[in-house]
Amino acid sequence: MVKILPTVTSVMWHPTPELRARWLRQYGKDRFTFEEAREAQTFPEWWLFPKQKTTKWKWLGEAFPPKVAEYLFKKYVHIRDAVLLDLFAGIGGWSLGAIWSKRIRKIIMIELDRAKCKYLDMNFSRLNIEYEVICSDVRNVNYTVIDADIITASPPCEDLSMLRYFIRNNVDRGTISLTSFTIALVKELKPKIAFYENVYRKQLRKLLNENGWYTMRFDMSKIIPQKRVRLIAIWQHS
Repeated sequence: MVKILPTVTSVMWHPTPELRARWLRQYGKDRFTFEEAREAQTFPEWWLFPKQKTTKWKWLGEAFPPKVAEYLFKKYVHIRDAVLLDLFAGIGGWSLGAIWSKRIRKIIMIELDRAKCKYLDMNFSRLNIEYEVICSDVRNVNYTVIDADIITASPPCEDLSMLRYFIRNNVDRGTISLTSFTIALVKELKPKIAFYENVYRKQLRKLLNENGWYTMRFDMSKIIPQKRVRLIAIWQHS
Protein backbone atom coordinates (compact mmCIF):
# COMPACT_ATOMS: atom_id res chain seq x y z
CA MET A 1 0.00 0.00 0.00
CA VAL A 2 1.35 3.42 -1.01
CA LYS A 3 1.89 5.79 1.91
CA ILE A 4 0.19 9.15 1.34
CA LEU A 5 2.25 12.04 2.72
CA PRO A 6 1.47 15.77 3.24
CA THR A 7 1.96 18.23 0.40
CA VAL A 8 5.51 19.10 -0.54
CA THR A 9 4.92 22.83 -0.04
CA SER A 10 3.25 22.36 3.35
CA VAL A 11 5.97 20.19 4.81
CA MET A 12 8.73 22.43 3.54
CA TRP A 13 7.27 25.81 4.45
CA HIS A 14 4.52 25.53 7.08
CA PRO A 15 5.58 27.60 10.13
CA THR A 16 3.14 26.16 12.68
CA PRO A 17 4.99 23.97 15.24
CA GLU A 18 1.74 22.26 16.29
CA LEU A 19 1.10 21.11 12.74
CA ARG A 20 4.64 19.88 12.35
CA ALA A 21 4.27 17.95 15.61
CA ARG A 22 1.04 16.34 14.33
CA TRP A 23 2.75 15.31 11.11
CA LEU A 24 5.59 13.85 13.14
CA ARG A 25 3.11 11.71 15.06
CA GLN A 26 1.13 10.79 11.93
CA TYR A 27 3.92 10.20 9.42
CA GLY A 28 6.99 9.65 11.57
CA LYS A 29 8.60 12.82 10.16
CA ASP A 30 7.75 16.51 9.89
CA ARG A 31 9.42 17.14 6.53
CA PHE A 32 10.57 15.35 3.36
CA THR A 33 14.05 14.87 2.08
CA PHE A 34 14.30 16.38 -1.40
CA GLU A 35 14.43 12.89 -2.91
CA GLU A 36 11.18 11.93 -1.15
CA ALA A 37 9.56 15.17 -2.26
CA ARG A 38 10.62 14.65 -5.88
CA GLU A 39 9.15 11.15 -5.77
CA ALA A 40 5.91 12.47 -4.23
CA GLN A 41 5.68 15.02 -7.06
CA THR A 42 6.38 12.12 -9.49
CA PHE A 43 9.38 13.62 -11.28
CA PRO A 44 11.97 11.03 -12.38
CA GLU A 45 15.18 10.88 -10.39
CA TRP A 46 17.23 12.05 -13.39
CA TRP A 47 15.21 15.32 -13.71
CA LEU A 48 17.64 18.19 -13.24
CA PHE A 49 17.14 20.85 -10.55
CA PRO A 50 19.39 23.70 -9.35
CA LYS A 51 21.85 22.82 -6.60
CA GLN A 52 20.79 25.76 -4.43
CA LYS A 53 18.58 24.25 -1.73
CA THR A 54 15.92 26.96 -1.40
CA THR A 55 15.53 27.28 -5.18
CA LYS A 56 15.14 23.59 -5.93
CA TRP A 57 12.61 23.14 -3.12
CA LYS A 58 10.62 26.15 -4.28
CA TRP A 59 10.56 24.97 -7.90
CA LEU A 60 9.54 21.47 -6.92
CA GLY A 61 6.80 22.70 -4.58
CA GLU A 62 5.35 24.93 -7.30
CA ALA A 63 5.40 22.20 -9.94
CA PHE A 64 2.41 20.41 -11.42
CA PRO A 65 2.92 16.66 -10.82
CA PRO A 66 3.53 14.99 -14.21
CA LYS A 67 1.70 11.80 -13.24
CA VAL A 68 -1.46 13.85 -12.69
CA ALA A 69 -0.97 15.51 -16.09
CA GLU A 70 -0.54 12.08 -17.67
CA TYR A 71 -3.78 10.89 -16.02
CA LEU A 72 -5.75 13.93 -17.23
CA PHE A 73 -4.42 13.65 -20.77
CA LYS A 74 -5.24 9.95 -20.99
CA LYS A 75 -8.74 10.55 -19.63
CA TYR A 76 -9.75 13.66 -21.57
CA VAL A 77 -7.55 13.96 -24.67
CA HIS A 78 -8.79 11.84 -27.57
CA ILE A 79 -6.38 12.91 -30.28
CA ARG A 80 -2.82 11.88 -31.15
CA ASP A 81 0.18 13.76 -32.51
CA ALA A 82 -1.07 16.97 -30.89
CA VAL A 83 0.76 20.25 -30.35
CA LEU A 84 0.74 21.38 -26.71
CA LEU A 85 1.03 25.01 -25.62
CA ASP A 86 2.15 24.96 -21.98
CA LEU A 87 1.64 28.37 -20.33
CA PHE A 88 3.47 29.12 -17.07
CA ALA A 89 5.54 26.00 -17.79
CA GLY A 90 7.58 26.10 -14.57
CA ILE A 91 9.88 23.08 -14.56
CA GLY A 92 7.75 21.18 -17.05
CA GLY A 93 5.30 19.04 -15.07
CA TRP A 94 2.39 19.45 -17.49
CA SER A 95 4.63 18.89 -20.51
CA LEU A 96 6.38 15.82 -19.09
CA GLY A 97 3.05 14.21 -18.22
CA ALA A 98 1.77 15.01 -21.70
CA ILE A 99 4.74 13.15 -23.19
CA TRP A 100 4.07 10.16 -20.94
CA SER A 101 0.45 10.10 -22.17
CA LYS A 102 1.70 9.53 -25.75
CA ARG A 103 -0.74 12.14 -27.12
CA ILE A 104 1.84 14.76 -28.07
CA ARG A 105 4.27 15.30 -30.97
CA LYS A 106 5.41 18.84 -30.13
CA ILE A 107 5.49 21.06 -27.04
CA ILE A 108 5.74 24.84 -26.85
CA MET A 109 6.56 25.95 -23.29
CA ILE A 110 6.27 29.56 -22.14
CA GLU A 111 8.00 30.53 -18.91
CA LEU A 112 9.00 33.93 -17.53
CA ASP A 113 11.83 32.83 -15.22
CA ARG A 114 15.06 32.66 -17.24
CA ALA A 115 16.63 30.14 -14.88
CA LYS A 116 13.64 27.83 -15.28
CA CYS A 117 13.85 28.26 -19.06
CA LYS A 118 17.44 27.02 -18.90
CA TYR A 119 16.40 23.92 -16.97
CA LEU A 120 13.44 23.26 -19.27
CA ASP A 121 15.88 23.16 -22.17
CA MET A 122 18.33 20.97 -20.24
CA ASN A 123 15.63 18.44 -19.30
CA PHE A 124 13.56 18.28 -22.47
CA SER A 125 16.66 18.05 -24.67
CA ARG A 126 17.13 14.59 -23.14
CA LEU A 127 13.72 13.42 -24.36
CA ASN A 128 12.68 12.27 -27.83
CA ILE A 129 10.21 15.11 -28.47
CA GLU A 130 10.08 18.25 -30.58
CA TYR A 131 9.96 21.21 -28.20
CA GLU A 132 10.41 24.97 -27.97
CA VAL A 133 11.01 27.11 -24.90
CA ILE A 134 9.81 30.72 -25.09
CA CYS A 135 11.26 32.69 -22.20
CA SER A 136 8.72 35.47 -21.85
CA ASP A 137 5.72 36.81 -19.99
CA VAL A 138 2.72 34.95 -21.44
CA ARG A 139 1.08 38.32 -22.11
CA ASN A 140 3.89 39.40 -24.45
CA VAL A 141 3.96 36.42 -26.83
CA ASN A 142 2.89 36.58 -30.49
CA TYR A 143 0.28 33.82 -30.57
CA THR A 144 -0.60 34.37 -34.24
CA VAL A 145 2.31 32.09 -35.17
CA ILE A 146 1.28 29.34 -32.74
CA ASP A 147 -1.22 26.65 -33.74
CA ALA A 148 -1.92 24.55 -30.63
CA ASP A 149 -4.32 21.63 -30.22
CA ILE A 150 -4.06 21.67 -26.42
CA ILE A 151 -3.35 24.42 -23.89
CA THR A 152 -2.33 23.90 -20.26
CA ALA A 153 -2.07 26.65 -17.65
CA SER A 154 -1.07 26.80 -14.00
CA PRO A 155 -0.82 30.53 -13.19
CA PRO A 156 0.95 31.61 -9.98
CA CYS A 157 -1.19 30.63 -7.00
CA GLU A 158 0.53 32.62 -4.22
CA ASP A 159 -2.14 35.33 -4.07
CA LEU A 160 -4.75 32.81 -2.91
CA SER A 161 -2.61 30.32 -1.00
CA MET A 162 -2.62 29.82 2.77
CA LEU A 163 1.14 30.35 2.75
CA ARG A 164 0.61 33.98 1.69
CA TYR A 165 -1.27 34.68 4.92
CA PHE A 166 1.22 32.87 7.13
CA ILE A 167 4.23 34.78 5.79
CA ARG A 168 2.25 38.02 5.32
CA ASN A 169 3.35 38.45 1.73
CA ASN A 170 1.16 41.03 0.00
CA VAL A 171 2.97 41.11 -3.36
CA ASP A 172 0.43 40.68 -6.18
CA ARG A 173 1.49 37.65 -8.25
CA GLY A 174 -1.43 38.06 -10.65
CA THR A 175 -3.45 34.91 -9.92
CA ILE A 176 -6.78 36.47 -10.92
CA SER A 177 -5.52 38.65 -13.78
CA LEU A 178 -3.46 35.83 -15.30
CA THR A 179 -6.41 33.48 -14.99
CA SER A 180 -8.53 36.02 -16.88
CA PHE A 181 -5.78 36.28 -19.50
CA THR A 182 -5.74 32.49 -19.88
CA ILE A 183 -9.52 32.37 -20.32
CA ALA A 184 -9.38 35.09 -23.00
CA LEU A 185 -6.46 33.42 -24.80
CA VAL A 186 -8.23 30.05 -24.93
CA LYS A 187 -11.30 31.75 -26.39
CA GLU A 188 -9.11 33.40 -29.01
CA LEU A 189 -6.97 30.39 -29.99
CA LYS A 190 -9.77 27.81 -29.75
CA PRO A 191 -7.71 24.69 -29.05
CA LYS A 192 -9.45 21.32 -29.03
CA ILE A 193 -9.09 21.20 -25.25
CA ALA A 194 -7.52 23.27 -22.46
CA PHE A 195 -6.60 22.45 -18.86
CA TYR A 196 -6.25 24.89 -15.95
CA GLU A 197 -4.93 24.21 -12.44
CA ASN A 198 -4.66 26.28 -9.27
CA VAL A 199 -5.51 26.34 -5.58
CA TYR A 200 -9.17 25.56 -4.92
CA ARG A 201 -10.91 28.89 -4.31
CA LYS A 202 -14.51 29.86 -4.97
CA GLN A 203 -13.65 33.06 -6.85
CA LEU A 204 -11.49 31.12 -9.32
CA ARG A 205 -14.13 28.44 -9.81
CA LYS A 206 -16.82 31.08 -10.36
CA LEU A 207 -14.69 32.96 -12.89
CA LEU A 208 -13.97 29.79 -14.87
CA ASN A 209 -17.56 28.51 -14.74
CA GLU A 210 -18.90 31.82 -15.99
CA ASN A 211 -16.66 31.49 -19.04
CA GLY A 212 -17.67 27.97 -20.00
CA TRP A 213 -15.09 25.88 -18.17
CA TYR A 214 -15.96 22.65 -16.37
CA THR A 215 -14.39 22.75 -12.90
CA MET A 216 -13.72 20.13 -10.25
CA ARG A 217 -12.19 19.83 -6.83
CA PHE A 218 -9.50 17.30 -7.66
CA ASP A 219 -7.93 15.07 -5.02
CA MET A 220 -4.45 14.32 -6.38
CA SER A 221 -3.84 11.65 -3.73
CA LYS A 222 -5.76 9.28 -6.02
CA ILE A 223 -2.85 9.57 -8.46
CA ILE A 224 0.23 10.62 -6.46
CA PRO A 225 1.49 9.82 -2.94
CA GLN A 226 0.70 13.19 -1.31
CA LYS A 227 -2.35 14.99 0.03
CA ARG A 228 -2.89 17.71 -2.56
CA VAL A 229 -6.36 19.01 -3.41
CA ARG A 230 -6.49 21.45 -6.32
CA LEU A 231 -8.89 23.16 -8.68
CA ILE A 232 -8.80 21.54 -12.11
CA ALA A 233 -10.74 23.14 -14.95
CA ILE A 234 -11.31 21.89 -18.50
CA TRP A 235 -12.44 23.77 -21.60
CA GLN A 236 -13.41 21.94 -24.78
CA HIS A 237 -14.11 23.33 -28.22
CA SER A 238 -17.80 22.84 -29.05
